[in-house]
Amino acid sequence: MITIRPYIPEDEKPVADIWNYVVEEHDALAQTEPLRPHEADAFFRKQTYTGAAADENNEIAGMYILHPNNVGHCGHIANASYAVRHDIRGDISGKH
Repeated sequence: MITIRPYIPEDEKPVADIWNYVVEEHDALAQTEPLRPHEADAFFRKQTYTGAAADENNEIAGMYILHPNNVGHCGHIANASYAVRHDIRGDISGKH
């Protein structure tokens, strides 16, 4: 069973690992450089919302961030990025 919950500072390393893996794949996110440990927590906390997908053992299986796509009159349009831990992609059984 997976629970989606708000990101907490203790999630920094596993969430950053997921994010950085996707960044380093160079095909899904605009970022070109992975987040460094001292900047990851600040990056995730400055988003409108960062969520973590945790299993029953509180192991992080995925993450997402949500923030406005633009400012002013376009501020109501959201931009979301999400990712699943690379070693469990495609596993719809919920067991890993």
